[in-house]
Amino acid sequence: MVVYNKEDIASSKRGCYPTLSGLYSIIPRDVRLHMERVGIYGEIFCKYLLKNDLLKVELETEFLENLRDMYTLHDIGRAFVPVRFQNKAGGLTDEEYEQIKSHTTLTPDVLDSIYQLELSDVLQRRLLNIALYHHERWDGAGYPFRLREEQIPIEASICSLVDAYDGMTSWKPYKSSMDIETVKKIVLKEAGKQFHPSLAWAFVSCVDTFPRNLGAKWEAQAGRYFCTD
Repeated sequence: MVVYNKEDIASSKRGCYPTLSGLYSIIPRDVRLHMERVGIYGEIFCKYLLKNDLLKVELETEFLENLRDMYTLHDIGRAFVPVRFQNKAGGLTDEEYEQIKSHTTLTPDVLDSIYQLELSDVLQRRLLNIALYHHERWDGAGYPFRLREEQIPIEASICSLVDAYDGMTSWKPYKSSMDIETVKKIVLKEAGKQFHPSLAWAFVSCVDTFPRNLGAKWEAQAGRYFCTD
């Protein structure tokens, strides 16, 4: 977008970033690598559910053909969250935590800032479901809208599990990573509370198929849009 009148600049959003990959590149490196790992886990888990006839809803072929990209973009709202909060060690203030949580509700504005958004209506809708609702909880205690149970889109419930898995198994400056058996126990304990109950049980059966040590494998690929190896 080209703005010719100075008074139009403040209200202009569409076109701040030419493409989705251009916007994606401004997200901090560690967050991008987390997003890419979640993309791989989300694709594997969703295909596992389909293969074993464990999904009660029908998902569009176009979405199924783009699973990795859709789950990778679950945190695209982070592009509009101040960088200084995103990987802060030592704890967050309440205000800073609210800023982090806003990455969900910022998603529509983030997508609206892209001049050439090459996503179909189907993919945009599924992506919004994932990005807006992947921090909702089955028991209604999540955010941003405190949805509960079947109010949460199934693609977001899937993302909730793989996102939590990466958080538990990835090293961070302020915590060590958990082993897989510990993760399984936590997921089952949270079935019907944090997580969709039937998905949680399926996840425990699927998680051993996830690749390990992705962080080291991608060290040289941190600047790429998506890791496809």
